[in-house]
Amino acid sequence: MPKASRAWLVAAGGVAALAALARLHNAFRYAPLYDFDAAGHALNVFALYEGRLPDPHSWAGFHPILFHALGAALWGWLPEGLPVHVQLRLLSALAGLVAVALVWRTLQRLAAPADAAVVTALLFCAPVVAIASGMLGNETTCALFTTAVLARLTALPGDPAAAPRHALVTAALGTLAALAKSTGVVAIGCAAVVYALRFRRTPRAALAAAAVAGLAPLLVLGPFYARLVVAQGGSPAGVVSGAALSPAALAEMREHPPGERQLADYFSLPLATFLAPVHWAPGLDRSVLGLLYASTWADGHAQFLPGAVPAVRRAGAALAVAGLLPTGLALLGCAALGRRRARDAAGPLLFLALLLAALARYVWIFPHYSAVKASYLLPAMLPLALLVVAGLGALPDRARPPLRALLLAIALAATGFTWQGWWE
Repeated sequence: MPKASRAWLVAAGGVAALAALARLHNAFRYAPLYDFDAAGHALNVFALYEGRLPDPHSWAGFHPILFHALGAALWGWLPEGLPVHVQLRLLSALAGLVAVALVWRTLQRLAAPADAAVVTALLFCAPVVAIASGMLGNETTCALFTTAVLARLTALPGDPAAAPRHALVTAALGTLAALAKSTGVVAIGCAAVVYALRFRRTPRAALAAAAVAGLAPLLVLGPFYARLVVAQGGSPAGVVSGAALSPAALAEMREHPPGERQLADYFSLPLATFLAPVHWAPGLDRSVLGLLYASTWADGHAQFLPGAVPAVRRAGAALAVAGLLPTGLALLGCAALGRRRARDAAGPLLFLALLLAALARYVWIFPHYSAVKASYLLPAMLPLALLVVAGLGALPDRARPPLRALLLAIALAATGFTWQGWWE
């Protein structure tokens, strides 16, 4: 490996190490049970700790149980002096770390080593990843196993006869993703489609691989999800947001603006997206695109950081503006994907398209700012990173070193931004 590439790997590794230290700090420093839906997730963990399934009618009872089961196991294994909420945050942080490591491993095969390392470090430090990794919840657990599925879809076997065996491991990972969160079901469907299309010239192998990837997980998931659907009155929507179907939850959510959704909400981008990236800023609670961006590059929901503190608002605005660089690279990457790389990235990009469509539908059904979270897109961290690295790789060689430096600077700033307590 050239000396220059090694230097970039060392620099990116140093930034990532600092971000990992921030995760450890935040797990202990963040206020107990102030996380997104923390009480509901904690109740699920407690139920499994006691040896019973969570109540499907509780606030977070509609969620699959993998994260909660792992949390219950940790509760019984780790020392009693370590608070349970800290244990669960550390579990979330570990899942996020491994998910990003899988992204790095995949990017190394598809891009220049220096570009892969820098983009991975930026991904690890991005506020949406840092905040989700510092919270008690199942977001990063789902992202971990979904990323594992998508990574396998970038390295399909050349021999059609090996496709069913390859699909079997993919099916197992997809099952774990869907046992962490319902988003994993999208990854399972995406995998089945990719196997069918990639091996279409060998129909028997294509059919076998697609069946293994798409149908085998139903043997495990079918009974569990059927229980949730029945508990939510027979509505499949209960698998996505069961608590929102209860009268008490509906009453609480109705208090969140805007309360109704218009088509223009998907395309509006108010200046507050960059100047004051917090949901109560003018026009931001209605803007789907703006709030997704604000919760990617800042803390758009003011759940992890005190958005009312002027220093936090200014720092969030600076990061939102800085986020235009990687966003622009991702847009360039959409056009710059070569034929071979597009073929390798087809599975992850299909998943990204399906997830965006699902999110668009979800925020239409639940027209409240609290339903517009960039963390819902965490399972798509691999395709998003692929687009950024493709955009960076499409630039002239002499332009890339300064851009790598800027991306690492943004990563460092984001780690400082999400470090709990810096504003005090």
